[in-house]
Amino acid sequence: MLNNRPNHVAIIMDGNGRWAKQQAKPRIIGHKQGVEIIQPIIKTAISQKIKVLSLFAFSCENWNRPKTEINFLMKLIASKLNQRTISTLNKNGVQFRWTGFTTNLPKTLLKKIMFLQATTEKNKKLILNLCFNYGGMQDITQAAVRFKHGESNDFAKLLLTKNLPNVDLLIRTGNEKRISNFMLFQLAYAEIIFESTYWPAYNEKKFLKNLSEYASRQRRFGTISEN
Repeated sequence: MLNNRPNHVAIIMDGNGRWAKQQAKPRIIGHKQGVEIIQPIIKTAISQKIKVLSLFAFSCENWNRPKTEINFLMKLIASKLNQRTISTLNKNGVQFRWTGFTTNLPKTLLKKIMFLQATTEKNKKLILNLCFNYGGMQDITQAAVRFKHGESNDFAKLLLTKNLPNVDLLIRTGNEKRISNFMLFQLAYAEIIFESTYWPAYNEKKFLKNLSEYASRQRRFGTISEN
């Protein structure tokens, strides 16, 4: 286990469609394969004693994709939020959380999300934070409105990620070098790794390599290094 490990790791799971194209397969196959990668990454996060694992699965801007792909993604996610998933999360001590907006989400999916949160809320080994229908600018905007109305003096508590620590390490797969409106406030001092591998080809070995790279970095938070 790494000595210098991040408390909060966030992953932008990018490259499903391009991986499928590379395999001469439909985009939906990439999404199916991408979902299968999640469980091994969760297990590795637990073994490394990471406290929070945030996964960016669907952005507010993704509604601009073809309706057929959106409908498939909604059904795919809903199908995975089942009793088997609940049992697995509880067995491994994983607490499920959802960060996102209710706008446009199917009621059946939202109901499953809320049920999964409620049935895993006592688990302590890892918080699995699914960012679905989420956008960083939208998050800051809604928090600013609530701050203006005096709901809290602590701006961070008004963000959708309330009570979660800021991100220590952001990993983006798919060989894209941008953060795409993800947790803009929470990423203020995060270390960032742009991973060339497409998400469906990502695995525990690559995750551990990324964690090792993080461990080798020196975070200064505006101070001067003594080395």
